[in-house]
Amino acid sequence: MSDTNRSKNKQLEKQKEAKPISPGTFTFPVRVYYEDTDAGGVVYHSNYISFFERARTEWLRHLGYELDVLSEEQHLVFVVKALNCDYLRPALFNDELFVSAEIIKLGNTSITFEQKIMRAAKNENKTEINDTLYDTLAIGNVTVVSVDTIKFKPKRIPKNILERIQNVI
Repeated sequence: MSDTNRSKNKQLEKQKEAKPISPGTFTFPVRVYYEDTDAGGVVYHSNYISFFERARTEWLRHLGYELDVLSEEQHLVFVVKALNCDYLRPALFNDELFVSAEIIKLGNTSITFEQKIMRAAKNENKTEINDTLYDTLAIGNVTVVSVDTIKFKPKRIPKNILERIQNVI
């Protein structure tokens, strides 16, 4: 294998890893599969919401918390309370997307995220992140509420989780 191919392989492996792109913003790579698209090869609108969910789940995992463990041990789940999404450009079959999650409001029982779905830029509509240019395909705001799994009522986010989040925003 040539040095150029090794370098490309290393870059590809690095891109597949979930990583923060700037303080307070987390990004997670997502590949678009046929199952994500309509007959025209365009990502079906509800799948953008699924991509947002994956990024938030991986963000929490990146902080050291697993959703199933929080549910079993602390009787806590995060439930979507409100969500909006502006679709700006289509994501297409086989695109490699980057889904970001940035906290814009942190409360005692809720977290509001601004989330973006981006693709490496191919034209002049670009956002620069770490020397790479991205097209923003969709922007959403998502508010999740911490809920007690026994009472199904809002529950304070545990202090250790709040402190961990505050350290990264």
